[in-house]
Amino acid sequence: MIVEPSPIVQEGLKNIIQRIQDFTVDAFYFDTNRLTEHLLARIPDLLLFNPCLLDPSSRRNIRQLYGINDECSLVAIEYSFVDKEIRDQFDAEISINDNDTRIQNKLQALKRNEKTERKNESEELTDRENEILVAIARGLTNKEIAEKYYISIHTVISHRKNIVKKTGIKSVSGLTVYALLNNLISYNDID
Repeated sequence: MIVEPSPIVQEGLKNIIQRIQDFTVDAFYFDTNRLTEHLLARIPDLLLFNPCLLDPSSRRNIRQLYGINDECSLVAIEYSFVDKEIRDQFDAEISINDNDTRIQNKLQALKRNEKTERKNESEELTDRENEILVAIARGLTNKEIAEKYYISIHTVISHRKNIVKKTGIKSVSGLTVYALLNNLISYNDID
């Protein structure tokens, strides 16, 4: 589904997406008026959304605002400045300056990640995820974890999302208890 006020951008994205195997564009919206209604009836795999359509005075969670569940990947269509607080709510971004191949690669990667996430939901934490979990339990920030393990902050955030999906625990305190109960850390490790 594409939610974009520009007919030219909409048509361009539609043409690019239709060239990707196993991808189709089911619906177009020029504004958000009937978006919630549509999402109640049918959940798309990918929702390409122009963040400029959001009311700048509203800082509410986009998923909550429009009833978008976690099964739907949310992709920002960017061709102007987007506030970091809003940008962080999207799973990926495509830029007006991205070429066809880059857009196709980003969308296919989201689709692959979606399949992998469904598979991983019942799996145990990987060694790296256990390391990240221990760092979280010890009170390290995303930036500190990234520096410690020589990975990007985005990778840390991805690991955190995987940990939450696999454990079902969202809070740092809950993850700390999980780490303690699974003997990943001891009480002495906690600051």
